Amino acid sequence: MASVPSIKGSALSSVVEDVRALRDSGRISADRLEASLEAADLALLETKIQPALWYPIQSYARLTELLLEVVGRGDPQYVADRGERAAQRLWESGLYVQLQHGEEKAAKARRSGGQMTDRDARVITTLSGAIFNFTRWTYRVDEPHAVIEVGEAADWPDVSVWAARGFLEYVVSRLRRVETEVAATRVAPDRVEFRFQVRR
Repeated sequence: MASVPSIKGSALSSVVEDVRALRDSGRISADRLEASLEAADLALLETKIQPALWYPIQSYARLTELLLEVVGRGDPQYVADRGERAAQRLWESGLYVQLQHGEEKAAKARRSGGQMTDRDARVITTLSGAIFNFTRWTYRVDEPHAVIEVGEAADWPDVSVWAARGFLEYVVSRLRRVETEVAATRVAPDRVEFRFQVRR
């Protein structure tokens, strides 16, 4: 899947499992699935998702949009909450233990208001490459906010942006030990900005 914009199986698996559960419980009909999804998406519902493999981002988008409509009642916060829960699972599993090494920098982060430490920013921008095989993440300070800019994002669906917002709120709040709000804006067709500020 390296040639198409893709997401790692570790980030796709919960979406597939939840759509499968809706189908198996009868909350969503086979007709609805066929109307909302493409053949490749339906095939994923019959396969074991491998955490280390890449899967097309558009399949993730269609499956997540279906969950958003059926379970989340169209509210983007539902997808952000999913992103937050994904971050919590990864944090608690120790899979991304390097994230937790940033905690000793928390006092400095608190003193710097909306900014992150350089190390925390590097960890987060590097982590994106473990989840997506496209997009380019960079960090800058745009007073009074810390900003992560995601470039080459034309193929990055809005549901991924919303999930990333929830993911980043959880991770940055844990790294800095101060509750942090994240605002996500698509400032151009191929560019998304996440702005961080301490929750008042």
